[in-house]
Amino acid sequence: MADQQDNLDLYRRFLDALNRNDPDGIAAVIDPAFRDHHPGFDISSLESYQQALKAAHDSLDLRGELQEAFTAGDRVVTRVKLTGTHRGEVLGIPATGRRVEWTTTEIWRAEDGLLAERWAQDDLLGLKAQLARGAENTAVVQRVSDAVNAHRYDDLDELFGPGFRDNNPAWSVTSLEELKGIIIGAHEALDFHAHLDALYPADPDKVIMHITFTGRHVGPFFGIEPTGKEVSWTSLEVYRLEHGKVVERWVQADTAGLMAQLGVELP
Repeated sequence: MADQQDNLDLYRRFLDALNRNDPDGIAAVIDPAFRDHHPGFDISSLESYQQALKAAHDSLDLRGELQEAFTAGDRVVTRVKLTGTHRGEVLGIPATGRRVEWTTTEIWRAEDGLLAERWAQDDLLGLKAQLARGAENTAVVQRVSDAVNAHRYDDLDELFGPGFRDNNPAWSVTSLEELKGIIIGAHEALDFHAHLDALYPADPDKVIMHITFTGRHVGPFFGIEPTGKEVSWTSLEVYRLEHGKVVERWVQADTAGLMAQLGVELP
């Protein structure tokens, strides 16, 4: 019969294999008939546990750091800090690229030299809160793009905060009303549509957007009368949000490329 130190060593072997993403190492310490009592998860064998761990590695690049452990008979009680990078859908939230950290408390039962059963309580609420901030900010910026494409300019009022600042080398904008005027003018001249090539959050309060604009020159622009030409250009934009509203933006757009397509004489 294994002693308590053997059981603790068994758990440490499991954690090492988990951090190496080593399925064979995990299989060497987990009973094939492993049972897991974890709210919200359906795990009733080594195979289903391996599948759950693979999903966690794929979506979070999961790693565990043992904070505390003690034994009681055939039980090992652990408190573990889990860390990762949000690379795939978790709790219904698409990948944000965020670094995340949460804790879990576990009770493991050892039998015949293998880990046979587990009870766990994870701080999934804390994990979701870390991911949701990025998801919520991204959703706001997505709504900004949707409103612009649909010419719903007044919808922007609820998405931008007071004192909004726009940092764009192509123009000087100190308010949302001025920005709306520029967007309306661009729509009237270029009849454009914005396609989001990439949209993702950046810690702690920013969202990054890469856009490809496509349109047609239907009105005077840069002093050039309408040509009817099809045009396209790109823009890289960073939005900063406070309390769920856009308060600042940085823009680097290929304005020179657009001007060249319209026949504007460049210096």
